[in-house]
Amino acid sequence: MGKLLFKIMVLSLMIFCFSQEAFTGKLSAQSIAPSTQFLKINNYYVLFTTPKAPYIDKNNRFMVPLRSINDLLGGHTTYDPTSKTATIQFGSHQVKFKMDSTEIVTDSNASVMDTVPVLYKDSIFVPLGILTTQLNIHQEWDQQNKLYSLSGKELMKTPMMENVEDLDRVPVDNEHAFSLLSYKLTMGEAKIHLTITAKNITGKKLSEGIEDLNTTFIFNNSTGTEDRNRKRPSIDKDGIVTRSLDMPYPGTIENKKIIKGELEYILFKGRTLKW
Repeated sequence: MGKLLFKIMVLSLMIFCFSQEAFTGKLSAQSIAPSTQFLKINNYYVLFTTPKAPYIDKNNRFMVPLRSINDLLGGHTTYDPTSKTATIQFGSHQVKFKMDSTEIVTDSNASVMDTVPVLYKDSIFVPLGILTTQLNIHQEWDQQNKLYSLSGKELMKTPMMENVEDLDRVPVDNEHAFSLLSYKLTMGEAKIHLTITAKNITGKKLSEGIEDLNTTFIFNNSTGTEDRNRKRPSIDKDGIVTRSLDMPYPGTIENKKIIKGELEYILFKGRTLKW
């Protein structure tokens, strides 16, 4: 009974902090522009979705794995391997994609896309913009910041995101204090290294202690959260700040062996805190 209880405790959600550094960059705001196109859902930049980050296909469509529709948007997805059809239920709407096909069926109404779903490492990637258009989800494209954003009170109402929000109970002053300029992700054997560069867009200098370039690592067995006690530098008006951090893979014990956790998502918020 004791061993079973120990295993349950190990497999349950673990909250752990990661080593990190933060410093204000020396480059001017005018000398740095966003390096790529970014996806943002409500207040979260989506940096990684297993098995790889959201990407732009040759038809300029954001492609995301089918499972992220469940975890991030709040839809319900199924896949029929016989017909090679992915079905997404979102509220009262139903959308169907077929592998290697430009046809999309929304509530029994068929239309044609300019791209097709693709299979990558046993995961189906679907065109997010086409899906959200069919579902009437509010979306915007910010050309200057290369930002494709989705918003709505109905989004992210999922068990995974409810858990993330529950772990993130801090007093926030401004949820949109920074715009993301670039990030670099390296997946090592023992740890994940992430470097983030963002711009202060509050229009004022930020005093020491309130910067919160907040990154959440979601694994299949735990969630890595922000170190609340880290040093937070002051940042000039329109200033550029870069953070580098290392996240070790969490482990669970099964049959006396340590099983390394698998990274599922990386989410980022650029905000200021209220103390």
